[in-house]
Amino acid sequence: MVNLTTMQILIQREQRLKRKKVRAFANATKITTVLTGMPRGGSGNQSQVENGAIELAEVENAYREVFERLGEMRKELDELLINLDDPDDIGIMRLRYIEGHHPEEIPEMVNLSRRAMFYHLSGAERKLMQMFPDKVVRTEKLH
Repeated sequence: MVNLTTMQILIQREQRLKRKKVRAFANATKITTVLTGMPRGGSGNQSQVENGAIELAEVENAYREVFERLGEMRKELDELLINLDDPDDIGIMRLRYIEGHHPEEIPEMVNLSRRAMFYHLSGAERKLMQMFPDKVVRTEKLH
């Protein structure tokens, strides 16, 4: 089953974890230098690097879980999109849910006004939920 609300939440989480992963990688591989340009050793930097490595492993695990869960829903949704009759609806749904773009980015990408893009997006979501009530749903936002 594809839950569009869950997909939106997971897409946000995926993007947040990508940023967190970059920061954790930087912390895990951080080497400070002294005036000579040589790496500084010692325990002061080691614990920070170790903490960064632990954080990186945790972030990578969380990212993998989100990526796999999203991947299943994206595959199922992508297979259903061919049933839409409007190519704009299909394209906007793919940009939003399959590629994970933020709704504010999409109008410029498809050369539509923000209002027209949301019209297509909500219309496509509604059509899919009507065509496949047992496969596509939207729940209230989770708090």
